[in-house]
Amino acid sequence: MLNLNPDEIKKMVKDKYSEVATDPCAVFNFPVGKAFALKVGYPKEILDNLPVSLTESFTGANNPQPFVALKPGEIVLDLGCGGGLDLYFYAIAVGAQGKVFGLDISEAMVNRAMDNMKKTGTDNVEVRRGESDNLPFEDNFFDVAASNGIYNLSPDKEAVMKQVYRVLKPAGRTVFCEIILKAPLSDEERKSHSDWFRCIGGALVEKDFLALMEKVGFKDIEVISSCRNARTGHPYAICANIRAYK
Repeated sequence: MLNLNPDEIKKMVKDKYSEVATDPCAVFNFPVGKAFALKVGYPKEILDNLPVSLTESFTGANNPQPFVALKPGEIVLDLGCGGGLDLYFYAIAVGAQGKVFGLDISEAMVNRAMDNMKKTGTDNVEVRRGESDNLPFEDNFFDVAASNGIYNLSPDKEAVMKQVYRVLKPAGRTVFCEIILKAPLSDEERKSHSDWFRCIGGALVEKDFLALMEKVGFKDIEVISSCRNARTGHPYAICANIRAYK
C-alpha cells in the first residue's frame, strides 16, 4: 500500500470494511466480532442480549465507553461507526434529549448500522455515509466527537483532525481510541507492515500524533490510558485512549 495514493487507500479501506459488513464471519487479518469486543471490555451482560448483527461486525481498536463520559442531552459524532456497537452505547448515554450521528465510509456498514438501530429500537441515532476528511456536518455542531481506530486507516490524518475540530462546538471534546507507535518503524519494517488493516502501516508515533493534534488547535490533550490487545500485534504498537478539547 506504500505505492498507493490517498484515494486508492480510501477505496481499499471502504472495500475491506464493506466485506466485514456483508460477511463478518469471513477470515480477516484483524480481529472482528463479539469475542474481541468482550476481550476489550464491552459488558457481556449487555452484549449477550443484543442482536448478533450488532456485535459480529465489531472492528474497533479498543473500548471507548469507560472514558467518553457522555452527559444526557449531548450531541455526539461517532466517526467510523461501523455496524453501530458504539452508537448503541452512546445513544443510551445521551438519552432521549440527546442525539448521536454515525458516519462511515462504507455504504454496507451504514446500512448495517441503520438496521441495527432499528432492531434495538434506538431512535436517537442518525447514520450517514461519508469520508472523515470531508465531514458532511456544519461548523460548531457537536459536543463530542468520538472514534474507535479511524486515524490509522486515514491517509491524511491532519485533514481528519481539522474536520473534527471544525465540527466541534467551542469547548467541545474529542475522545477516542487509536493505534499509535512507541517508536518509529524502520523503512524495512514499514514496507513489511504496509497493510493498513493491521493498524501498523498507517499508524503514527505517539509524539507525532499528539503534536499533530496540537497543530490543528486542540488543547488539554491527554493520553488517558494505553494498552495492548489483538489489534496491537507489532511490539511498537499500543492502543491509546485520548481526550482533547477545542
